[in-house]
Amino acid sequence: MTEPSLRERRRAETTVLVAEAALDLALEVGWDAVTVDDVAARAGISRRTFFNYFATKDEALFHNAMEWRPDVLAQFRASHEPLVDALEDLFLAQTSTEPHDRDRASQVLRLVEGSPELLPGLLTRIAAMEDVLVEAITDRGDVDEFTARTAAAIAGSLARVSGLSWLSGLQPDPLTSTRAAWAALRSLTTATDRSNA
Repeated sequence: MTEPSLRERRRAETTVLVAEAALDLALEVGWDAVTVDDVAARAGISRRTFFNYFATKDEALFHNAMEWRPDVLAQFRASHEPLVDALEDLFLAQTSTEPHDRDRASQVLRLVEGSPELLPGLLTRIAAMEDVLVEAITDRGDVDEFTARTAAAIAGSLARVSGLSWLSGLQPDPLTSTRAAWAALRSLTTATDRSNA
């Protein structure tokens, strides 16, 4: 795997910077009051440069929270583990490197709840992440596309359950919550196996 060029690294850094500026402003003044000009100014770029990175301010807002890490996807694609085991490892690896700031995450959730116009953009990002996961599952070559989509949907549901469990205080941190969600799935499938025996 080739190292990213300086230009690619700078573009990635600016992308993250713009996304952080959008979220910071949204939490400070409310999303309705935030403009593209505000986000660009906070990020230290021009309005024109902003549109080189994002088509809308909504797209910038959700970027950092809805992005697969390329290295964990590559490791998943290369894994020879059974699919369920590989998926669990993928989500654990993704979760282990994400910031664990419950207060900030709760603020983001309240932001979406208080700004219904953000919901379509959020759902679009979730669907895009799921499509990337379906492609990665299919690339492994051990299941068909229908099974890949089913597996991705189940894994996404577990991620949602684990995230909400952490935010509500049922679990101490996202990693523990992710492990608990996958353990619950395994206990259900084991119980089904026993009942069919």
